[in-house]
Amino acid sequence: MTIKTFNKNVLDRDLVSFFNNSKKPFIIRNIFNSEVNIDFLKNKFQKEKVLTLNKDSDKELLRLSTLIKEIEKGKKYRLRANTKLGNKIFNYIDTSIIKRLKGKQKNIFDYLLSYGKSSRQKTLFLSTKGCTFSKHAHVISGMIFQLSGTKTWHISKSRDDFFSIRYKSFLNPNPLYVTDKTPEEELKFTLNPGDFLYMPAYWFHYTTSNELSLSFSYFFTEKITYYLKYSPLMFIYQGLRNPYQAIRKAIEKEPEEHIFDRKDIINTCNKLKNPIKRTEAIEFFQKNDFS
Repeated sequence: MTIKTFNKNVLDRDLVSFFNNSKKPFIIRNIFNSEVNIDFLKNKFQKEKVLTLNKDSDKELLRLSTLIKEIEKGKKYRLRANTKLGNKIFNYIDTSIIKRLKGKQKNIFDYLLSYGKSSRQKTLFLSTKGCTFSKHAHVISGMIFQLSGTKTWHISKSRDDFFSIRYKSFLNPNPLYVTDKTPEEELKFTLNPGDFLYMPAYWFHYTTSNELSLSFSYFFTEKITYYLKYSPLMFIYQGLRNPYQAIRKAIEKEPEEHIFDRKDIINTCNKLKNPIKRTEAIEFFQKNDFS
C-alpha cells in the first residue's frame, strides 16, 4: 500500500473530487517552485527572534542569524510552528493549490486560527538532520509545502482507533493526541522541494529530517460533518477535556510560546499520581525525541 500521489498536471476536477470525497492523505509532486531556503531567511529575517528547541529538546530564544550560525556549525536545532515567520513568507510561496482545493470555503473555527498577533494558519517549520517527533495527530488539517531539503514522513495506513491511542490529553493545552510508533502499520515516503502534502485532521503521523529542511504548513479546520463522520470520539473527547485551555491559548499567545520541551513534559509525567502510569509516561516521553 502506498499513499495516493498525483503529478503537477492533474486535472482540477479529479484533485478536488479526491480531496472532498476521500478525506485521506495525498501528495502532489513538484506542484510549485520554491525560492525559500536558509539563505532566503538569512537575507530577509536575520534579526527576528525565534523560540527553538536544541539537541536536548530544551528551549532557546535566539535571533534567526544566531540560529543559522549554529546550524552551519553542525548543531542540531528545530524551529517548530513559527507563525511570525510563517506569515511573513506566505507571499513568497505559490500557495494557489489551497484555493484550487478549498475554494472560498471557510469554517467557523478557522477564525480562532486567525485570531491573535498572527494567523496560526500559516506556520514555518525548520529542522536539521536527525530531528524527529512523537507520533501524533492534530484536531486541524494541514496542507504542507516542502520548501527546501527533504523530510521523511511516517503516517498510519488508516485512521487509528480511539481506544488504541496512548495519550489523549497529556499535552494540554496543545490539542495533540500522542501514541506509539508502529512501523509495520505505517506508510513511509519522502517529500522533496516543491512537493505538497494534505494531512487530514486526526490522522497520525511523525517526521524525520534527512538534512536541513524547511517546510510551510497551512492549517485549517474541516466541516463539522467531517469530525462527526470520521472521528466523533476524538472530537467529542477533546471538546470535553480541553475547550477552555485551547480557546485561551488561541486568544492570548502564539503557538511557539506553547512549545513543550522535554523538561516540561517530564515534569508533567511526574505529576501523575498513579506510580505505574507515571513510570510508563516517563519511559515513553524520554525515548521520544522532541527536537
